[in-house]
Amino acid sequence: METKANYVLIGAFTILVTVVLLLFALWAAKYSSDKEWQNYAVVFNEPVTGLSEGSSVQYNGISVGTVESLRLSPADPRRVLATLRIQADAPIKVDTRAKMSQSGITGSPFIQLTGGSPSAALLVTVDRREMPVIRTEASALQNIADTANRLVARLDQVLSEEN
Repeated sequence: METKANYVLIGAFTILVTVVLLLFALWAAKYSSDKEWQNYAVVFNEPVTGLSEGSSVQYNGISVGTVESLRLSPADPRRVLATLRIQADAPIKVDTRAKMSQSGITGSPFIQLTGGSPSAALLVTVDRREMPVIRTEASALQNIADTANRLVARLDQVLSEEN
């Protein structure tokens, strides 16, 4: 029985395993970056408080992309322009709508895509711009805020000195 360890074989094995693991990691990174992506634009007419670049984009609750950029519209600063990076195989149809959503009460905001009937055409085939535009609808939070504002305005009328 030999008591001397063969340090050359141990070192070669260690280097070989390290190189194989590194190549596997590079292959895995390339595989995930080879996905096809499509950019879309969304124009919000409401504040997008809490939404940031890198926020999730979900289609019926399934993550399909991210928010690439957010900026104010140069023509109308009340509007927010969002650029979305969405998987190319996601079925974004002409009747798909985008809205702000939030997971839970304290969760981070994200963009929720909904709709898209099976018979509708794909948005990229109809909207031939470089970045097709997904239409928006008011979020639930915005609807609650609008209703609260209307209620306060009516209450002010009822409690005014004229009444």
